[in-house]
Amino acid sequence: MTTMAKAIRVKDTAFGQDMLEVLAKRQLEKIAFHELDISLSILTLKEHLVKKLSHGSWKVDPGLCQPELRYLYPIYFDSVRVMLAECVAEFFQTGRIYMAVLDHYRMEYVEHEIRLLILRPEDVSSLLRALKKVQDPSHDLIARWKYPAQRERWKKHMRALYHTISKLQ
Repeated sequence: MTTMAKAIRVKDTAFGQDMLEVLAKRQLEKIAFHELDISLSILTLKEHLVKKLSHGSWKVDPGLCQPELRYLYPIYFDSVRVMLAECVAEFFQTGRIYMAVLDHYRMEYVEHEIRLLILRPEDVSSLLRALKKVQDPSHDLIARWKYPAQRERWKKHMRALYHTISKLQ
């Protein structure tokens, strides 16, 4: 866990927190944060991103989405799978996943502990493909880092995630 604590994690970014809140609302609250089903999580977040970024939504409500965002689909989908890979790695390193979700009534974050992970072989393959893809120096998730030291921390984090998850094959 030491490596992940020093890493630049998608789970800790504003995007990651948004995606965790989507998971909480659409999937985890219904089951009292009992389990995290990776296949269902991928589908839930993909559906959310498609609706949020789709060109059709932009036609209905121009404030909802810029047409250029459709080019960001692959980056967002990769980010979602990296975030879920971080959750899987956290689970296999600690035996639980912690998620802080904003309670809109009290306007504070509430931490939830997930102690059951549903991970199918096809999920492992999907996560590994995404982790391999985001290690390419030309990938936007690496290119966004301004400084070489940050890019190196990102690559190190992706290699560590890949190594952890590849043990599950």
